[in-house]
Amino acid sequence: MTEPGAEIEPASRPRIKRRRAGAGTLRRAVGIGAGVLLVGTSGALVAGVAVLDPTGAAAQFPIPVAEVPAGEYTGVCPAPPRLLESDAALADPEFSPESESASTTVSGMVLSSLGGNLPGSMLSPLGSGEALATIATGESDESGAGAVPEAVTNEDGLTNRTAGVLTDQTADGVSVFSAQPVGSQPATAGAVTSYTATDGDLGGLAIAHCRAPSGDFWILGASTTVGATAVLNLSNPSGTPATVDLELYGTEGPVESGGTRGLLIAPGATESIVLAGLATDQDQLAVRVLSDGGRVTGSIQQSVLRELIPGGVELLQPAAPASNTQVIPGVRVQDEDIADEISAQDGYEAATPAVQIVVPGSTDAVLNVRVYGSGGEVELPDGGVLTATAGAVTGVSLESLPSGDYTVEVTSDVLISASARVNRGVEAGEPVDFGFAPSGARLGNTQVAVFPSGSEARSRSVRPRVGLRFSSLR
Repeated sequence: MTEPGAEIEPASRPRIKRRRAGAGTLRRAVGIGAGVLLVGTSGALVAGVAVLDPTGAAAQFPIPVAEVPAGEYTGVCPAPPRLLESDAALADPEFSPESESASTTVSGMVLSSLGGNLPGSMLSPLGSGEALATIATGESDESGAGAVPEAVTNEDGLTNRTAGVLTDQTADGVSVFSAQPVGSQPATAGAVTSYTATDGDLGGLAIAHCRAPSGDFWILGASTTVGATAVLNLSNPSGTPATVDLELYGTEGPVESGGTRGLLIAPGATESIVLAGLATDQDQLAVRVLSDGGRVTGSIQQSVLRELIPGGVELLQPAAPASNTQVIPGVRVQDEDIADEISAQDGYEAATPAVQIVVPGSTDAVLNVRVYGSGGEVELPDGGVLTATAGAVTGVSLESLPSGDYTVEVTSDVLISASARVNRGVEAGEPVDFGFAPSGARLGNTQVAVFPSGSEARSRSVRPRVGLRFSSLR
């Protein structure tokens, strides 16, 4: 790439093109070289232009600078789980109200500027500009010519940065947590939705982060076997229609099905698809979502009912983008005796901890699965090295691990995506619950972590191949 304002040396002597005009004047053509460079996160677009005459001397022109404004933070919070009213084999479901004890809330946080000004931020229903709750209006954030610079530090030499917090806001459907930019930078914000129910077929706990829309993502952990219900919910928070294609992968390879191409999602709308109508009797199903036009968010409402005993509910969320290394924090393994008692029951074979890995390409993957606990690395049987079939989902059991909290690292010679299943129960014959921990992305310099209230929360950070660093928030 040509650096802005750099001189461009001619490869040879410029040719002179002769053209007759009214008086027979001779005109010389000049060569123009241009370079464009996107600088910094603030989005300053810099273009440098050098104009050459036939002698090779460069004439420099001023460099124009165009400021590209930072975009608004948008996090889409999934709707609470709902029971299906219609036949689960249909791909277009209808839902009945949740159980009587069910409660769904959204909590969020946004950081201010260093001077303490909070950006405009609120929670609103998808497709509606009317706020369910407002953290800040952003009216105090003055900018532009003549604005008085805010005081960045106080008398103690500390910044005046603060945070705006939203706690336990009731939400009955898909909601959007949004925050305006802080000056020329995107807002640092985050939100989480929490569902709890102590009765009914959807009894359990389901927690999901409010995610930014994307044009390409993977969701692992779905199941369409007998007693399992998986509903893919796709939301379009943008103002542009989205055309979505789905790719489905099971343990035996890609799942071909009609109705997976050209799904149209209108702006501000959500479409729900029962995955059993596209891929029946799949115990480990991975879904890739590709969007053209508007970007979308997605989650899978996964629930299990074994005869009359609830088997848990979860909101499956996208894993980190496919890569050669996937890191999954927050994998909790419960007491071995209780886990063995529960999984020994008929129909409870899947109620065990495991990692699910999808290999989307056409080449088999050589995997190295490593597990880290609070005391360092824990060995898996056979050293955690195995070959995974291309175009399929491979499961790796974690039953051999003692009770505790772990981080799983999966490395591969080809691109993969991964997620881990965890289970929780008290004793055989009683309802159990399950959860999925998707692989996570590398943390940035400034990160917001929002935890739901009313339950114990623990943060986990990991440096793969070095060890874990634990901290607990209760």
